[in-house]
Amino acid sequence: MQPFSYPERIDPRLHIYPSQEADRLKSRLLEHHETGLLGAIGRELFTRMDTADLVPIFVLRGGLALRDAYVEAAGFGPAGVIVPWRARHTEDPTVSYASLPVVPGARYALVDTLVASGRTIIACLHALRVRVPGARVDVVAPFVATAGRERIIADAADAHLHCVWHAEDVDGDGRMIGPGFDVGDLVLGWNGRHLVWSGERGERA
Repeated sequence: MQPFSYPERIDPRLHIYPSQEADRLKSRLLEHHETGLLGAIGRELFTRMDTADLVPIFVLRGGLALRDAYVEAAGFGPAGVIVPWRARHTEDPTVSYASLPVVPGARYALVDTLVASGRTIIACLHALRVRVPGARVDVVAPFVATAGRERIIADAADAHLHCVWHAEDVDGDGRMIGPGFDVGDLVLGWNGRHLVWSGERGERA
């Protein structure tokens, strides 16, 4: 994975928040696989960015790891959740459920632990734009791969992207290279078999 965070001018909508403390926490995370370290990394990001008038929408499952960290850094306020779904990783996701507060003048932000290929975030962005036309929706994720960054910048013309690491790599299937664990499984405390289903699309194991 990207060994350390650093600033780089790529696009005015890309906001990178380098942090030596986050780099240290990332090194520990890759060794120990602890959800508390994900939260600590999230706090490093949230305390550096402007969260005024921001309404976070946590992307399940990985986004759950950052909820408490967001509240600690930005305070308790309106928030939402969104649940993307796909039967196989190679498919483009769809959104099976979402709940977000309708806050006049809000700046919404999709909050997830990582953006790999960017397909999940783009699906969520498109779903929100259909239902909340005209609303600004940004993306916040500590870990962002080059592929996902480029997809968001190209496909989401007005979305701003906030991250600590902006140049992670993905494999041929669009998975982020390096973590050695599934973030969603880590958040839910089980790296064994999960039964996953959607009312629209059936189930998978």
